[in-house]
Amino acid sequence: MNKMGIFQRFWCLFVTIVLLLTAAGIIPESKHQAVVANGTGDTLQHTDFSKTLSNELQHTQANSGSMRTKDQQAILTTDRATLLSNEPHSSIPIVPATTKNKPVATKSPQSTKAQSGGKGSSKSPNSVPVAAPAPDQIITSMKVMATGYTAGYESTGKTSKHPEYGITYSGVKVRRDKNTVSTIAADPKIIPLGSILYIPGYGYGIVADTGSAIKGRKIDLYFATTKQVYKEWGKKSVVVQLIKRGNGTCTEVMLKKLTQAIETYNAVPQSLLEESI
Repeated sequence: MNKMGIFQRFWCLFVTIVLLLTAAGIIPESKHQAVVANGTGDTLQHTDFSKTLSNELQHTQANSGSMRTKDQQAILTTDRATLLSNEPHSSIPIVPATTKNKPVATKSPQSTKAQSGGKGSSKSPNSVPVAAPAPDQIITSMKVMATGYTAGYESTGKTSKHPEYGITYSGVKVRRDKNTVSTIAADPKIIPLGSILYIPGYGYGIVADTGSAIKGRKIDLYFATTKQVYKEWGKKSVVVQLIKRGNGTCTEVMLKKLTQAIETYNAVPQSLLEESI
């Protein structure tokens, strides 16, 4: 019984010593050494991984040496070293110097100016003839021989220095206007001065002039130049429509009033034909 008691006492003392050693940190020191050992292994593995990445880096740099500058290689190497050390770093993109990455040049905005004139341009209003008279406005139709004349010497024997140059027999100035009315010459015995005619292909004309060669069923149409006479008319037989018979006079007031009416209605209104102009 005494021996068993002594053994138990030694056993309790041993347990107490173990507990004291544990409390003194002997076991944590062993764990620390284990951790250190493990850390050394990790460090060796990390070193191997670094060597592997370094070999890959050298292989990549060898293949793309012509595409990167020395500064870019240095930046790339620094990035790899920073990545391995797990330290925060700024990302610096490495862009190979190829034409694919060059900025695309944008085209300058094209001018959008409107084209004017030329063959494709629309005709001016002066080339659009006025409307023909209505059937109920026609007093009579007659076939005449129509020629063209100018105010120049070739037609009248007068030059531009003559005081009566461009002045018709009735006293009004010659005029040519496709959109309104032009002055024409006729035989006053057949078509009196002040008469209004519609000549197909020429437009409206008012008899304001006469001529020694204009006798019977002949009329002379005024043009500004001889070139226009030959190009636009020449000499032709045409059926004209008389819409107002004149009273033997033609004045500037009549021309102005007739011009304004045609500009407004694009034709001669019946109300004007009924007036005594």
